[in-house]
Amino acid sequence: REEVRCGTMAASEVDAREVPSEDVGSVRKPFAAEASPVASEMRASKTVVGAETETVGPQTPAMSDEADGGDGDDVEDSFDLDEDGERAEGEDDLDLTAEMARLGLDEEGEAREGGGEDADRESFDLDDSRDASAVMEEEEAEARRRVDTEFEMGLRRAELKHVELELKLVASEEAVRAAREALAAAEAARESVQAEAHAAWEEVGEVERRIAEESARREEEDAAKHKAARQARAVVEADELRKRGNEAYRNGECAEAESAYKSAIDALESCDIALVEPSHLTLRTNRAAALMALGRMREALEECERVLEINPTNVRALSRAGNCCVKLGNLVAAKAHVDAILSAPGATPEDLLSANEQHQKILVASVERDRLVGNDAYRRGDYRGALTWYDAALEAAKDATETDALAAVKVGLHTNRAAAHLMRGAPLAAAEDCCAALRLDSAHTKAQVRLARCLLQLGDFAEARQEATDVAERAGGELQSKSEARGVLEDINAVESAVRDAGDALKMAEIKLQQKENASSEGGAFGDDFDVAGAAAEALKSVDAAVALAPAVPDLATLKAEALRFLDRRDEALAMLKGKKATNARRACVEIRLYFDAGNLSACLESAAEIKDVLDAIPDFAARRAAGEDGGETAKDADDPTSELDDELAEELKSVPDPEGLLLLLEKAAKIGECKDRGREAFKSGKHKEALSTYAEALRMSSGTPALEGLFLSNMCACEQALGQFADALSSAGTAVGVAPRYVKARSRLATIYVELGMYDDAVAAYGAMLELPLEATEASQSRAGLAAATQKAKQSHPVDWIKLLGVSPNASAAEMKKAYRQLALAHHPDKANKLGASAGVAKARAAISSKLFKHVGEANRVLTDATERMRWENARSKAERAARQASYATQSRATGFGHFDPYDRKRGAGSSYYDDFEEEAFSYDEYDAYDEYAY
Repeated sequence: REEVRCGTMAASEVDAREVPSEDVGSVRKPFAAEASPVASEMRASKTVVGAETETVGPQTPAMSDEADGGDGDDVEDSFDLDEDGERAEGEDDLDLTAEMARLGLDEEGEAREGGGEDADRESFDLDDSRDASAVMEEEEAEARRRVDTEFEMGLRRAELKHVELELKLVASEEAVRAAREALAAAEAARESVQAEAHAAWEEVGEVERRIAEESARREEEDAAKHKAARQARAVVEADELRKRGNEAYRNGECAEAESAYKSAIDALESCDIALVEPSHLTLRTNRAAALMALGRMREALEECERVLEINPTNVRALSRAGNCCVKLGNLVAAKAHVDAILSAPGATPEDLLSANEQHQKILVASVERDRLVGNDAYRRGDYRGALTWYDAALEAAKDATETDALAAVKVGLHTNRAAAHLMRGAPLAAAEDCCAALRLDSAHTKAQVRLARCLLQLGDFAEARQEATDVAERAGGELQSKSEARGVLEDINAVESAVRDAGDALKMAEIKLQQKENASSEGGAFGDDFDVAGAAAEALKSVDAAVALAPAVPDLATLKAEALRFLDRRDEALAMLKGKKATNARRACVEIRLYFDAGNLSACLESAAEIKDVLDAIPDFAARRAAGEDGGETAKDADDPTSELDDELAEELKSVPDPEGLLLLLEKAAKIGECKDRGREAFKSGKHKEALSTYAEALRMSSGTPALEGLFLSNMCACEQALGQFADALSSAGTAVGVAPRYVKARSRLATIYVELGMYDDAVAAYGAMLELPLEATEASQSRAGLAAATQKAKQSHPVDWIKLLGVSPNASAAEMKKAYRQLALAHHPDKANKLGASAGVAKARAAISSKLFKHVGEANRVLTDATERMRWENARSKAERAARQASYATQSRATGFGHFDPYDRKRGAGSSYYDDFEEEAFSYDEYDAYDEYAY
């Protein structure tokens, strides 16, 4: 196949040479038109190859032996024949031409016939030129034939060389294939030898392993024989040592016994004997007993724990471990060991009885330990820790068998725990402990004295006096207890005196204060020079001294809150009563007045509902008192429940300061609440004038109560702002802030009015004062935002909006402005500050804001009625507005991250305006649902 392929390639290359190329052109046509003998033979060879694919025929000169050895002579002869043939044809052409020239014939024969001599001459010249051209063409053709012959010879030689090399390549590939087959056979032989060698090596390893196993088995047998012999000797030796130790322990020689047991254990362990047999465990428990006798409790406990690791139900180990734990102070572990004995399956009745006795000892020891630790904590001032330890001791004592000694310990525990409760301000819990101690030992004077102290702090003065007197007059009592009892009696007298004196003084202060307020509301003068504040201060001092003796007496807390109310310290008073339910009528009355003063009308009426029966009895009580009757004398028939109820009500009513005034206060609170509700509904309905008049009425009824006055002035400000009466709104807001400086909503509205009127410096001051108050997170953030906006506006020198201040339109005439000015000047003149029956506080606050507002109204009239001044004002306003817009552009540009701000940017959200100066803190007129909630 390779020879056929080579022959085909040679024929193809020959055919390719026969195709004329662009480089040769028309000059190669004779060579291309006529096939050479070589080409013919190659074609014949190609045909033979196509028919017979096994060998190449001898017709191809390149494949014959003669071609290889003849140096191309036959080929050269074939080319010579071709050249002769061409030459013969050429010679025929030349003879025809010469003949035609000789005869004088050509294509234009007619011309030659009639041309004369000139024509003959011209014909002769033409024939000569034609002869020369034919010669040149023949020479050129000859040269080309020679060149073609050389090319053809070179091509033939290259083809022969190529065929020779192809044959050599085939021979080389055959040699390579043979070498590969030899290599594969050698590798297979090598792998076979390697497998045999590996199998032989494994056999060697198996033999060596068997030899090693046999050697190890023999060594183990020898070692086991030797160990068995050693262990046998050790067992004998240990048994001798055990007997020696038992004898020494019975003789009281505990050290020698412990040494013998230790030696026996070491002898066994040195021979690798695991001490798991009962006899081995007995050695350890015996050694533990010897160690306990020697006082080495921790070592004894370790021996018992080793036994329990192997046998957790070993009764001896559990019992001795429990004793060790007791000695070491670990009572919890001791109790666990003893409880394990009680549940052990192999425990004998004697073991159980011993375990019960041991359990009682553990409980008593636990009680004593906890008591001592609690006492140490009490001495360090750690009363909470002392209570924890006393509780643990009493809990442990519950499970112990009651004995006289344990009862005495429990009495001491209850008494000590009562002392700890007293130090923590829990007299009720302390009284319970004292009663528990007295039930165990009625003659325990220390517990009785502490009970008297608890009753004193709880306000039960009669019971406290009885207990203290019993101890003080008891014969044979402890001197220390008697001294403490006398001290309790003195404290009882002091507290009772303070409660009585302070209560009377504060009741008188309430009556005088109510009389003063009534005289002030009627326009008269109060002639009594009773010092309400001084009396309240003295009462507070007396109450504080009593509180130091009895801090948990409810009446003292009530009196202190009442005194703080008279001293205008209402926040402290409310904090004292907050979260504590009223225990009597006076406490409820104090709460009613405090809530009313704070403006919390709903809480005020709720407190009144708690003593409705007392309030219902006030008119009858007042009538009988006016008629000179004593309410206590009506209860002479003890069998009549109604009479007893009347007596109780009479006692309650006697403690109430100014009960008639309390009813009037509640009536006023109800009316004010109704006005407030009507005003809120009118405002929500858009009836701002009606709401304004309603709030003004509520303001008149709230005279003398700054919290309510500030509340209603602030609501009036909202109505006036909604009506466009900014001057009146400014007056109401400023008055509300003056009356109730800690009312946040009033300050917020004042700042908003200032911003609305363009008084940005005043707005900055208002927001700054507001931020000094304790605000919620939302209020603080809104205030800071308003302060920042007002500060920016203040820097731009915005003029005051005089038109809005006067409440006129920008196109109002001078006469209309004059009229508005006169009305505002008359309404807000400082001398008119006490209009509409305002209280002294409202008049004073209104005077302060009116003096400022009066000047502003005058300035507004001056600027707006003077053409020149108004022009200047309008120019300044326009300039400030331009500056504000530029600042707004710059701010928004920085916010968006661009260097230039485009007011016509269409990419902004719909409805947004770049010409808004800033969003002022607009007041929401719908947020009035929380009017009842008044807070500073």
